[in-house]
Amino acid sequence: MAPNEPDSQIPVFHGAGHLLRLIADLVRRPRRRECPEPVRHRGVAQGREGLPVICLVAGDDHAQLARGISYFLGHADPRRVPHCLHDLGAEPSPSDPESVEAVRRTLERLAQGFARSVNGADGRVRFRRFGLVNWLVQTGASGDPDDAGGTGDVEGTDHSLLQRLREREFRRRRVFGLLRAPETELAVDGHVPWWVWLFALHLFPLAWFRVRRGLGREYRWLLNQPYLAPRDPGTFLGFAERLTVPHNQVEDPEQLRKLMVNAFLEDLRTAFRRRPWRPRSSRRTAYCVALLDGVDADNCGHPLLRTVIDVRNETGAFDPLLVVACGARPPAEGTGTRADWGHSSLWELSDRLYGGWRDTFLHTGRARNRAPWYLPVTVPPLMPPSDDPVAKARYELTRRQEVAQDARLRLPEPPLWARRAVSVAAVCCVTAALLGAGGLLWGEESAYRRAHCGLSRFQDDADTLRTVETGECIGVSRHGFTFHSPDPELNKTLHTIADQNARADQIHQASPERPFVTLVHLSALLSSTGKSTAQLAYGREALQGAAGAQSRQLRTTGSTEPILRIFPANAGSGMRFGTQVVQILEELQGKDPSIVGVTGLDQSREATNRTIRKLTEAGLPMVATTLSADSLVRQSPMYFQVSPQNSREAEVAAAYADHLVGGRTRPTRQVRVIASADPTDTYSRTLGDDVAKQFRARGFTVERTAFSPPPPPGGEPSSDAPGAGSVGQRSCSYPGLVFYAGRAEDFETFLGGINESCNSAPPAVFGGDDVARLAADPVRRAQYPGIPYDFLDFTLGSARCADSSELYAEMSRLFPEECAKVPNSSLDGHAALGFDAVKLYVDAVRQLREDAAGMPLTPPAVWHAISGVHGDEALDGESGIIGFGGEVDRQVPLDKLLSVQHIDGVGKPTQVGYCGRLGGRAQSSWCPALTPEKGR
Repeated sequence: MAPNEPDSQIPVFHGAGHLLRLIADLVRRPRRRECPEPVRHRGVAQGREGLPVICLVAGDDHAQLARGISYFLGHADPRRVPHCLHDLGAEPSPSDPESVEAVRRTLERLAQGFARSVNGADGRVRFRRFGLVNWLVQTGASGDPDDAGGTGDVEGTDHSLLQRLREREFRRRRVFGLLRAPETELAVDGHVPWWVWLFALHLFPLAWFRVRRGLGREYRWLLNQPYLAPRDPGTFLGFAERLTVPHNQVEDPEQLRKLMVNAFLEDLRTAFRRRPWRPRSSRRTAYCVALLDGVDADNCGHPLLRTVIDVRNETGAFDPLLVVACGARPPAEGTGTRADWGHSSLWELSDRLYGGWRDTFLHTGRARNRAPWYLPVTVPPLMPPSDDPVAKARYELTRRQEVAQDARLRLPEPPLWARRAVSVAAVCCVTAALLGAGGLLWGEESAYRRAHCGLSRFQDDADTLRTVETGECIGVSRHGFTFHSPDPELNKTLHTIADQNARADQIHQASPERPFVTLVHLSALLSSTGKSTAQLAYGREALQGAAGAQSRQLRTTGSTEPILRIFPANAGSGMRFGTQVVQILEELQGKDPSIVGVTGLDQSREATNRTIRKLTEAGLPMVATTLSADSLVRQSPMYFQVSPQNSREAEVAAAYADHLVGGRTRPTRQVRVIASADPTDTYSRTLGDDVAKQFRARGFTVERTAFSPPPPPGGEPSSDAPGAGSVGQRSCSYPGLVFYAGRAEDFETFLGGINESCNSAPPAVFGGDDVARLAADPVRRAQYPGIPYDFLDFTLGSARCADSSELYAEMSRLFPEECAKVPNSSLDGHAALGFDAVKLYVDAVRQLREDAAGMPLTPPAVWHAISGVHGDEALDGESGIIGFGGEVDRQVPLDKLLSVQHIDGVGKPTQVGYCGRLGGRAQSSWCPALTPEKGR
């Protein structure tokens, strides 16, 4: 120690090292539990935790003793011991040493010292509870510190106090009220910045502050602490008003002092309470030290010490505060405090002082008296520096022996897990782990979304949808997912079906005794990869027909009438991913046993054959709407269709052509059959073969021509045959009939070739049923007004929404825009086929329930019921009579309706004639003869 710095030196006296070691032993915080270290008896820790009140009797010559101890604490290694030095002797002597105001002022000075930033981030203490009590006892009943005399108007004091509390809530925070600062907890100034006033008045109403008050720890603590009966009158605001001026003047002073001291100590307890999620509390390896200098009978020193001890005894809680009181003289003889100190012979400063106090405290600390808490110490006389060589040598020897070797206080290091570097590293690791986990989850979620049509795993339909390599969305939509279709009308249709499914669920809950079934409408062109909105029209109309049948069925109320749901499903363009959809459907069927069959099944391709075989393995019956390839019935005995086969189509086409050329010179009695060269297009191949066979039987000269359809994106051409446009150009000079047996999308290209080469004198063109998809769209069919052509249709082309049939009555109600869009045009018949396919299932389920009420509605049972539809039980549907002729293995309707439509210029399709069974109406004269039903 430099002798020329007396203000910063530790005083030199005999036994100074003992005093420094005593303070060091009491300041160091144990790794576990609290001070003092407990006595263990049979392995069990015994004794109370607590810190003593050290009372130093120093005499008049020790004026710098408290400052020396403060220097000792402030230069601890590796960090400063949080402490505060308050000189009671420097303040004016109060008229009443035990006054509440004197104790409050002293506690406020100590709190301000402990809240200073000089103590470091880990040493500062936030005094929320004491700050609130301190503010209340200085505030008038109106909530204004300037009205602390209690002269303000008492009317509306509750509201005023609440408003002032709200303003204090913002005033004790910084950065526009977002972050607390420990220093602002003790602010009492009644004036707030303009932005606080604006925010508190307009953006943070009193109602919200009441919520904050109910959640704030300091507010809840004030109503649960033991002093001044806080439940009187029963509310926080009522108790807070009791603490304000002048109401607190009628309260018990001792209780009020204890309330303030307990609030002060509770804030210290909270700051030091060890919690795994609060490593800062474990980094507090030194207790707080309150240095009270000048303690004597004329100030509040002794009353404050007694109150601290009383609160410790009454609450039984440990508080991390070491109180060191420095005074020139001990309490007067005969006083209670002097009696608590014990005999003066026990005050001698020695190295056994701490051990003696600890043993006494551990055995008597639970007693309800103050004596065990006091640790009085008599400080030997000061040894001031002297010029006398002998005195100087004695001084230096004492300084080196007593002070120098103990002048450096070494604090224990915090636990490794609680150290700031470890905490920062842990936070960084946790943050990195969270970011990594979040990135991983986000990556997995993004991958899941990419694989499930952009839906998250928590959205409806996500688990039954897949994104395939072509970018299309396939799967089953149970809750209205639109498969990213660009057609708003198709989207509305899908939403309408989803709404009707919700109605079906409600009806099922209300009438659980009725049969409850679900059909899956599997289509090939619900997604839009490379296709215009117009090309989706036929798929939309088939769904609209199914929706019409569902809507009609949901209005029935009979006990045997089934409650129907429809799940739209997409197999991708060309039915390429039908087998994957069936796998999804199998999983769904395990969760939903109400699924009894499948409708739809678009386009007769090899992929469709694989889908039919896969559905058969799943045990699901099928009723196709527009499929007509002859080979489809050979794929599965569980397969049915409501449309005629290509062989029937070819027979009708040949009969019409024979009628058309009879007695005419043009077209001549020869036919050029144009079909797709795509080997996977079963429809085009089988229709071309059937047409060639039937036309030869009618005496026509047959010529076969193939064209290559455009390959799918990224694919290779199916053959080296010319395109449809080139084939159309080459057909201009053909004198006979040109029969087109390809797809509607290629028919446009075919007509385009004719339009370019021979628009003024086109050949006679006759198209298969797939051309009806083009003819159903008035915009697409009007692109080539100079080219007339005929085509086959599976329904009567004269049906309109204005008709009184079941289907079109539902269409006009559910989809009026479809009818308004084409008021002078017939529909293409896909809606009627979709309607009849669903109705075939409904009739089969109803018949099952009527014939065998106890039979479970399983897919095999429904399949068996469909196979029995014939004769009087045949379905008189919207697309004609559907009956299977009484043959067990028949899967195609007998003599199913086919009509011939003619397109001339931009006009609507005109029906030329029809063949097949249609109620009591007779078919056209040129049609093939009807086949008699078996057994009739």
